[in-house]
Amino acid sequence: TATQAGYTMADVKKANSRTKCWSAIDGNVYDLTAWISSHPGGASAITFLCGIDGSNAYRAQHGNQARPAMNLTKYLLGPLTS
Repeated sequence: TATQAGYTMADVKKANSRTKCWSAIDGNVYDLTAWISSHPGGASAITFLCGIDGSNAYRAQHGNQARPAMNLTKYLLGPLTS
């Protein structure tokens, strides 16, 4: 469930499977569960990010591309807090 209060890395680490896949990317937390089966690069590209800070992997693959960034916003849960 989305929240403005934010999520911790402990929250993200608990969501580390295909059935509940959260990832922290650039200071925000995303629920990527629904995107696993739709990702053009295959499911493994997303399941790799489950339960971790995927910022570096995301930037390495997508850089400043508009389309991936636009898709990512659909899955925003809220900010990553300390």
